[in-house]
Amino acid sequence: MKRNVTVFRLAFCAICAGLSTAVLWLGAVTGLFDLSALLFAGTITVVMRIEAGEKFSWVSVAVTFVLAIVFLPEKMLALGYLAVSGAYPLLVRFLPKRGVPLVLSRLAIGSALAGIYFLLIKFLFTGSYDVGEKYLMPFVLAGGVLLFFVYDRWLVLFAKFYEFRLRPRLKIGRPKR
Repeated sequence: MKRNVTVFRLAFCAICAGLSTAVLWLGAVTGLFDLSALLFAGTITVVMRIEAGEKFSWVSVAVTFVLAIVFLPEKMLALGYLAVSGAYPLLVRFLPKRGVPLVLSRLAIGSALAGIYFLLIKFLFTGSYDVGEKYLMPFVLAGGVLLFFVYDRWLVLFAKFYEFRLRPRLKIGRPKR
């Protein structure tokens, strides 16, 4: 690998790590756009994977996670980044691509994330919700699984759009194979 290609990949991942951290910080400070910040950071991770490759993207996700732990006022957003926006867009290529296995794998991952969210609310944030909200929790978790399906589809469609439509027009990154 040429030295200038390595330098480009490293610089691109550093810029993406800084941008992801800034987006997560903005989501944490406003308190309204925290979920949107996670989804946008996942989109940045997809661009990183396409432009810089797998190895550099993993390093950038780790750096972004550490920066988020240090600088974000709300640390739960950093954990959400690590699970949903950082690791998942890099691991999605190892999951089934179509048919029943696709639906089952996405349902299992979405349910696991919703279950983790439920356990965090139940055991860590016990005083943060009211008795009336306990009955709404299954609907919130089902909505989370549905949102995860939409997010997964968004990542796949955006990756195709970026690689085949947007990337040739931007003329950045490594040459097309």
